Amino acid sequence: MGVLSSRNERKRAWDEMSEIDRVVLLESVRQRRKIEKQNLAIHNEIYRLRSMR
Repeated sequence: MGVLSSRNERKRAWDEMSEIDRVVLLESVRQRRKIEKQNLAIHNEIYRLRSMR
């Protein structure tokens, strides 16, 4: 039981971040996901074009 209560009392890094830091972090994650999605689309298109040969 002691382990569970200590987990609940433990603060997360997110809780200790300033609002500005949270916004910056979220935006960087959005940008990274957007770039990953674009890269995946590019790779899929290359694969599709190569398979047409």
